[in-house]
Amino acid sequence: MKRTLILIMSLAVAGGTLFAQSTRDILKENKALIAGTDYVSPTEALVLTPAPDGYKPCYISHYARHGARYAWRLENYDMIKRALDDAESKDNLTDFGKDYKARFDRLYPDVKDHYGELSRKGWEQQRSIAGHIYEAFPEAFPDGARVRAVSSPSLRSVMTMSSYCLALQSKNPSLFVTEDVSRTNMPATLPLEDDNPFKESYERSTLSFNISEEEYASGIFDCEKVLSRLFKEPGKSVDPSKFYELATHMFFFAEGMNSLDTDLDFMDLYTDEEAITLWSIDNYQLYTETWPKHNGYRTIIRDIIDRADAHLSAGEGGADLRFAHDYTFMSLMMCLDLEGFAKVPQTAEQVEEVFQSYKIPMGANMHFVFYRSDSSDEILFKVLLNGQESHLPLPSDLWPYYRWSDFKAAH
Repeated sequence: MKRTLILIMSLAVAGGTLFAQSTRDILKENKALIAGTDYVSPTEALVLTPAPDGYKPCYISHYARHGARYAWRLENYDMIKRALDDAESKDNLTDFGKDYKARFDRLYPDVKDHYGELSRKGWEQQRSIAGHIYEAFPEAFPDGARVRAVSSPSLRSVMTMSSYCLALQSKNPSLFVTEDVSRTNMPATLPLEDDNPFKESYERSTLSFNISEEEYASGIFDCEKVLSRLFKEPGKSVDPSKFYELATHMFFFAEGMNSLDTDLDFMDLYTDEEAITLWSIDNYQLYTETWPKHNGYRTIIRDIIDRADAHLSAGEGGADLRFAHDYTFMSLMMCLDLEGFAKVPQTAEQVEEVFQSYKIPMGANMHFVFYRSDSSDEILFKVLLNGQESHLPLPSDLWPYYRWSDFKAAH
């Protein structure tokens, strides 16, 4: 009996998921997470493990995705509008379709000219995140401390940066805050963009399976069944070759309501099982697009190390802030193996158990919080992922705190 118990415990540790809750069970219990990258990062006050005796926060390094936004392109709205308008003109809407269209028509005028932009919720989200960071670690922001912020050129990222910085400065007006959008910062924000003048070669990572998104989705999602809830005859208003595209557009449109000031709900188009299946398909696509290229984002880690060392050696407080996008954020998580994001699935079906897109929500953020002690030369740090103390593949007898020297040795 004792040997059996030890074996079971060993399998649980080695496999990591023997007794763990499956991703699908998590989604069934918390349906908000089905929104994936359209889930909006929480902004509650931080709940933190006290620092080891004698250690105090002294500096913060940060990387973030832009805050909550409207749909990222006009087509996300207009493809739906064209199909609904066509169906109305042909008396091709079901009763449910007529109700859906009435809701859509209420919203469309308010969103159509804002595609790609940060929403009001996104602006307020950043103010909350920055405010909680300052309140939790005021020692890292002494009077006159330098806060350097850089962003991708996307307007939503720039506005996210400005909201975060304004919130910090409102807490301490003496902070010396700079904001910059420049190609010179691209190794720290967008390393693989074509116009990055410092773009470096990198080793691509391979997958043990080669299944396209379409192949993955085949047989597990019936897009015509979904569209038949809206249209009496879907083929009269939508080219059948576009059924899948429209059904998925409508899913992301519905989940995008999380980012807007509206009480309108469009998720009633889908059953819970269909919604989870659509999440899984999107999650698979994101993973298979990101994993092969993730090593190209290691220059962000180099920037984190170099700038942290400069601050720490100078004995300065303050912060370095970086703002970009979901694909850069998830790539950095893979490079860091933060919360096990570098674990490699062996089959397409295993992807959702090692990679979950809802961990890169709107406003996704990671904060490296550094600590020093007057009685020790050892610098400690921890990583907050979306406000939660998180795990790195480093030795630690002080979790959630790690030794900075161990991190640098690993990277």
